[in-house]
Amino acid sequence: MRDYQKLYENIKAFHKLKPWEKMKDTDVVGIKYSDRKEPVFFALDGLDENSIGLSVFRDVSEYILYLDLLESEFSEADGIGEYTEKLKNIRLEFVDRAKLEEIDYNRIRTTDVKFRGKQAWPEILDFTPGFVPWAATEADIDLFERVLESFLEMFPTYSKMNFDKDFGADDVPTRYYYQAGTKDSVWKLKEEHILAFLTGGELTKGPYDLMLSQFEIRRLMMEKKQFLKNTFEIDLFYLPQPITFKEGERPRFVKMMAIADKKSGEVLLATVLTSDKSRDIQFELYKYLFEAKVFPAKIEMRGDSVLETYEMLVPLLDELDIAHSEKSRLRKIEAFRESLSEDIFQQ
Repeated sequence: MRDYQKLYENIKAFHKLKPWEKMKDTDVVGIKYSDRKEPVFFALDGLDENSIGLSVFRDVSEYILYLDLLESEFSEADGIGEYTEKLKNIRLEFVDRAKLEEIDYNRIRTTDVKFRGKQAWPEILDFTPGFVPWAATEADIDLFERVLESFLEMFPTYSKMNFDKDFGADDVPTRYYYQAGTKDSVWKLKEEHILAFLTGGELTKGPYDLMLSQFEIRRLMMEKKQFLKNTFEIDLFYLPQPITFKEGERPRFVKMMAIADKKSGEVLLATVLTSDKSRDIQFELYKYLFEAKVFPAKIEMRGDSVLETYEMLVPLLDELDIAHSEKSRLRKIEAFRESLSEDIFQQ
């Protein structure tokens, strides 16, 4: 087993500093290490306003996802599953002793560092979209330890800066950029610093395009079907309770797509999604329309959904010439979700 003494000494020092009293939850600092292609980032922001600790974003894509989280709006129907959709990081969280996981307690016991009091016991977690927070891997702990050392090194300089006075007009939430190991090298992180590290690929989940082929579209359009006067509601959501598929595996939140008739309230489709890719989401709707042989007059979706239902399906609906609109609430699907929750909690 590795030596955790230095790690927990630094965690103790971090807790003693109480940086959450000087830094805003959404302050983000980028750190560039010479042996890593992309910078890593950290912020104090946690699961709720009472959370204290440190979040480490391993690369630019995780940082961008965090920016999406800051801009996301959650409805009353959303639960922990929806919240995890935008969380991908390593998190140091200070909790009460009674809530501390055994793996974290056993690590602490290998050192002579003492922790006492409420919300003072450190646990190190991995957050991955769609999954329950889980114990961090040793590789993640190594990176976290390195970032924590950098934090303690640069915090005296950072804490003296007046962001509100000097950088209040900055559109980029990240405050400063820090070259690790170089004394006093803290400067404002500009947007071009971020863009310089974007190496291609889909860093966020939008914007979305039509992902089905023209052959698939023509096949659906040529199929005999009934043109309804009805309006459908469509939504993506997570089941409220995580599920463990195999003993010992990390519990995950199950994502579903539901289609309901707005007038009758009948749930026309309720299917578990096995992929987050926009093509697969579009194909689920395509498959339903093809098999049911119906086209609704209109489809309503939540425009503020953190799962981006509207953004993903609009390209397909436009191609099929089906009217659509954004709604703040989908009452028939909300009722279906409530019935699902009741069934789950009764088991």
